[in-house]
Amino acid sequence: MAIVTSQDDTSAKKIKYSERRKRSAAAMRMKSGGAGGWKSMSKEDRAFIAHVFKEFDVEGTGLLDAATLLPLLARLNGGEAVTEEETMEVLVKADNDKSGTISIDELKDVIRIWYVMCQEKSKLQNKGKGIMGMGRGCCVM
Repeated sequence: MAIVTSQDDTSAKKIKYSERRKRSAAAMRMKSGGAGGWKSMSKEDRAFIAHVFKEFDVEGTGLLDAATLLPLLARLNGGEAVTEEETMEVLVKADNDKSGTISIDELKDVIRIWYVMCQEKSKLQNKGKGIMGMGRGCCVM
């Protein structure tokens, strides 16, 4: 959702995204009992996701951008560096509301998408070797 703020006629109209509305929408999705919703997760999983999110949301905005997502993915990657391209791929795939940021309810998708990417990369690297490994320390927290 966007809030349009009016300005004088000489300047272009500016669209300002309401962070409050994004957080409210994220909270509603988290509270839903639907498949993939916050309530469908165990208490331990919800506590884990909340802890990880709070750790990487150092500014307390309730949102993670590409810069704050990079170290999170590095942690999932066993401490090994992650490329900006990999970070952007995860961000685009996990950003369900297309806000350009990750909210707490999208963090579980970040973890799932990263895990799948690691599996696919591992399969490509091990193709023809008869080995099915997890690759670069994937999904270690």
